Amino acid sequence: MPYLGKADYERMLDLAVALLESHQPDTLRQLIAQELLRALDGTVLITKDEEWTPSSGAVAAWHRDAPAPTELDDRTSQYVRAGYPFASHYAIRPNRGPRTAAQLAGDRVWPHSETASAMRRSFGTRHMLGLPLPDPHGSVRGFVVHRAGTDFDTQDLLYATRVQPLLSAAVAQYRLLTRWRQGGVPGTPTTPCGLTPRETAVLLTLAEGLPATAIARRLGVSVRTVHKHLQNLYRKLDTVDRLGAVLRAQELGLLTAPAPARSGGRGRARGMARGMVSPADSGC
Repeated sequence: MPYLGKADYERMLDLAVALLESHQPDTLRQLIAQELLRALDGTVLITKDEEWTPSSGAVAAWHRDAPAPTELDDRTSQYVRAGYPFASHYAIRPNRGPRTAAQLAGDRVWPHSETASAMRRSFGTRHMLGLPLPDPHGSVRGFVVHRAGTDFDTQDLLYATRVQPLLSAAVAQYRLLTRWRQGGVPGTPTTPCGLTPRETAVLLTLAEGLPATAIARRLGVSVRTVHKHLQNLYRKLDTVDRLGAVLRAQELGLLTAPAPARSGGRGRARGMARGMVSPADSGC
């Protein structure tokens, strides 16, 4: 029976620490790409974090020896966007376990498919491993690892299964940091009041009025971990509850103040929960 070695888990732990310490969305993507390509002996990694059509949608590929993703030509992009054979499989199945292209299309069918031929021409690869992520809306998102040589084996599939929860949390962190950037923070996000990037992510979701269970799902962590982050937030912001933390964060410039509500105190409280992280010039 296959099992992961100590080195595999140590790399996952190193990746988790690096992801939590990073403030840059692009750095998160690079760390994920490097780990998946190294651990799965991949040649190219395709990331999917948006909806594609066969003719539209930005598509980029991480090559094993390249520091940044590169855009694909139009013809290759069409095959990648089509997502054969993963898109049709995962779209109708709740089980998002990693699978190889040969497993889904068939050992005899896959090598002779148009997609396989296109990948050989573009990347020099012969095999693909789909590593989808959970999505509450049913969208098919995740990663596809391309490899030359032999196909992915049971050991590779086991690693892919074990690393899925970490990737889910990393993607959630990436989205929150991207939202932070889009909210107007110039340069590298800082950590005002001594907040860690993960605590800042919890603060963002807290500002949306989400309960601990929903925050846990959003960030890909346990409810217990969320409560630990909340306690740290209360301590660092010198508050005792959620609303107090949001109000204090707004006072310090960590969250933008909402427009005045018309419905009195209760409406105002709900409005405060919709704040977004802004450039901080805090007095912590």
